[in-house]
Formats: sequence, C-alpha cells, structure tokens
Amino acid sequence: MPAPVFERITIIGLGLIGSSIARAVRANKLAETIVGCDQNELSIAYARAQGFIDVAAHDATIAVQGSDLVILATPPSTLESLTEKIAPHLARGCMVMDMCSVKRMAMDAIATHLPMHVDFVPTHPIAGSEQTGVSAGRADLFDKKRIIVTPNEPLQGDTLTKVNNFWQGMGARVEGMPPHLHDMVYGYVSHLPQLLAFSLSAPLGASVATGEGDETFARFTRLSGSSPALWSDILYYNKDNIIKTLDEYLNVISHVHDELLDAPADAPKQGDEQLARTVLFPRIAASCLVTTVMNAERKAGFPFARYAGTGLADFASPATLAPDETIEKISDHSAAVRPILRQFIDELARKRKALG
Repeated sequence: MPAPVFERITIIGLGLIGSSIARAVRANKLAETIVGCDQNELSIAYARAQGFIDVAAHDATIAVQGSDLVILATPPSTLESLTEKIAPHLARGCMVMDMCSVKRMAMDAIATHLPMHVDFVPTHPIAGSEQTGVSAGRADLFDKKRIIVTPNEPLQGDTLTKVNNFWQGMGARVEGMPPHLHDMVYGYVSHLPQLLAFSLSAPLGASVATGEGDETFARFTRLSGSSPALWSDILYYNKDNIIKTLDEYLNVISHVHDELLDAPADAPKQGDEQLARTVLFPRIAASCLVTTVMNAERKAGFPFARYAGTGLADFASPATLAPDETIEKISDHSAAVRPILRQFIDELARKRKALG
C-alpha cells in the first residue's frame, strides 16, 4: 500500500468541496490525520460523526498548526482575512491550496500574506453540484474530474509530485493554466451558465421550482438551485470577464428575439405557453449559449468547452434535441415564445447593470 501523500492536513470550510476532499482523503488514505475546521458547529459534529475528520477545530489559527497541507475551501470574500489570520501559524514547508473558482482574485488575496517558507498552489477543482453543505459531500466527487492549478510559475520538484499524487489519488487529473486565461475560460463555460440559470425564474416562473417538464428541462434548470450567497461572490470577483461574456450572449439572443418579431405565427393556442416555456425557450437559451462559447473559442483559438464541468453541458442540453423540428416549432409558435424570451433578456440586462 502506498504511503500517505501528507502526514497531517487541515481543511478550512466543510461545505460541499471541503467535506468531499476530507471524504476522498479518508477513503484513499492520502493523509495520516485530517483536521476539519468550520465555524458551523453542526458541520463539525456531522464530520466527526461520519468519521471523515480526526480532529475538529473552530479556530483556524489552531487548526493549521503542524499541518503540511492546508486547504482553504471557504467563500472568495473570506480568503484575504483568513490568510492573514493563519499565516503566522503555518509550519515551515507547509503547502497551501485554495479552492476558489476565480484565480486572479484568490492569488492576490492569499499570496501576499503568506510567509516565504510556505508553498502556495492556487487550485480549482472542476467538480461540484447545485447542492451545498457538509452533508452534500461525496468521496467520489473528484473522480475523473480536472483539477486546474494556476501558479505564476510552473510547479516543479517535490511540490509537483505531491500535488499530482494527492489529486490523482482521488481519481482526478491535474492541468496547469495561467490565471488570466483560467478566469476568462471559466467566465464562459461556468460563470455565464450559472448567471443564466439564476435568471430563469423571470421567464419560467414556478416551472423552475416545481420541476415541470422532462429530463432535459430538469438538466437545463438544475443550476438555478445553486447557492446565491456563494455565487454572488464568484460573479463579483470575475465581473470583468462575466460582463464581457454576458454582453456577447445578449447580442446573440437579442438577434434571435428580433428575428421572431418578423416570423409569421398563428394566434396562441391552448398548450402553447407550456410548450414555449419547457421546450422552445430552453432550446433558444441553450443554443445561444453554445453559439456564444463557440464564437469565443474561434476568436481565441482555444478550446474553452474542453475545460467545462457539467454545468455547461446541463444548461446547453436542450440544444442537442431534434434541431430542425424544434426550430420549425419556434417559428410556428413565436407569439408564445417572444414574451418569455423578452422577460429573460430584460432580466439579464438588469443583472448586467448590477454587475457593472
């Protein structure tokens, strides 16, 4: 049996990502001792009861002492103050990883406060769920997933070996990417789909919450159940990239809306509204996202979608269904589709203004 990669690790933040790391480390014997740190007493109690941490702590300055790996799995807005707090208590040779999905901001918030004797590896696991909290964690969350690291200089030597062995031990694969490219790519393939999903309640109303529609509709709306508190941080800290992606998306979908103004259409019939809500509008919204990402890929000469998680695939899933038949229906039922599309565009414009 291979030796553990780390002797003692501390995970600060036992939400979905943090608790999944703890579970995976335990299941794959990647550390001798796992310290869990969280401000929520119930999360700590749950982790202890489930046996995926050995030591519980509420005070991060105590939790990090003696650890050779510290993982920061807390919201982006907490990273700077948290790093300042723990920096004097980090052991010489300790490695620090953050799990933030906006890397330029995270690196600025963390790196300047760490002592020289600590290795910092900015990290973004391309894994997750719309579910949140310690009970949502899974030991297999990272299996066959990408782990993007974005150091200013390529990892080398013992640091590279440990990072690879740690994540590969959970079944993941590690890839490197410059931080500015990371934030641009995930602005398109992760943050934009999430923002679109948060805007679905305006055009779809109760259909989102009640699960009205088929499996494809459920996939299309899945991200709308994500944590607004967590995502408000992410969207704010990557807002320059997100505003750009949103502007491009609005250009595409507004063009579709304007074309439908000229489409010949019969008067709305019974059942038109449900068809428009659960089939035709999702097809338009999904197709416009695919078009936006493909346009960006052509312009950049870089395969953005290759690095996407399940969020992009789920939101875009209606675009894969019977294209010719659906497009014909959109034209035939344009009177029912247009108001729904207009509501969506207006909601996105409001969010665009708030971000700006």
